[in-house]
Amino acid sequence: MPEFTLHATATDAPSVRALLTQWRVPKHWRHTLRTTQMVQVAGHYRHFNEPTQAGEPVTLHFSVPPVTTYRPDPGPLDVVYEDAQLLIVNKPAGMKPHPNQPGEGATLMNRVAAYLAPSPAFITHRLDMATSGLTLIAKDPLTQSILNQQLGDKTMARSYTALVPSGLAASGTITAPIGRDPDDRRKRQVRADGDAACTHYTVIARGLAVDRLHLTLETGRTHQLRVHLAALGYPIIGDPLYAPAPLEAPRLMLHASELTLVRPLTTSRLTVTSPVPF
Repeated sequence: MPEFTLHATATDAPSVRALLTQWRVPKHWRHTLRTTQMVQVAGHYRHFNEPTQAGEPVTLHFSVPPVTTYRPDPGPLDVVYEDAQLLIVNKPAGMKPHPNQPGEGATLMNRVAAYLAPSPAFITHRLDMATSGLTLIAKDPLTQSILNQQLGDKTMARSYTALVPSGLAASGTITAPIGRDPDDRRKRQVRADGDAACTHYTVIARGLAVDRLHLTLETGRTHQLRVHLAALGYPIIGDPLYAPAPLEAPRLMLHASELTLVRPLTTSRLTVTSPVPF
């Protein structure tokens, strides 16, 4: 079974259990680490109700069942940030984020697999194939669980930049629910029985024909930004699915430009940005 060892530094917490809770380690992982006694503080196992002191080194060692691996496919990879637990890369527009079939290659995760080999890679969120920008990958399953928890409780912030036809109000919030389009399996649509969805937008630059938007997500529905803006009558420039007569553009003008999260096994925040290519 794959084995992983993570290193961290204790903050001033009343117990080992409280420290792991502060770090947002999910409950099932805390249980596993406790029953296997795979938490060491200052080089020794410490019971979960025992205290820790600020500055003490903490080591978490664990093994997991065989994990799904992507076929390594070497190629260019734009690494924006990397540490012992995280990898953040820029996905090019037009590249699939991950394979959909066994043995499929030429996706972002195939390139990540080649970059991290022989270690596995754990994707935490996905961009549409037509969207470019920051994609977050965990290097171990515990880190992935912590990041997924941040996504779920909205302590991770994702911001995007987009171009739309000019005329949109200066700022606003879109809360229209989103569901599947019954007539096209590729698409989503605003519909009363859809899932709750919330998008915030601000116009950051205006032009004669095109406005530039800053967008943030509270939810992460499939095609959410594209569907919400199209529903307002301002589809993203170059959108082949949701713009009825898209303005001429070489690509979908949507880019994941900023990502803010809490570094796993710490309480410090990390913000990573990516220059907008349009």
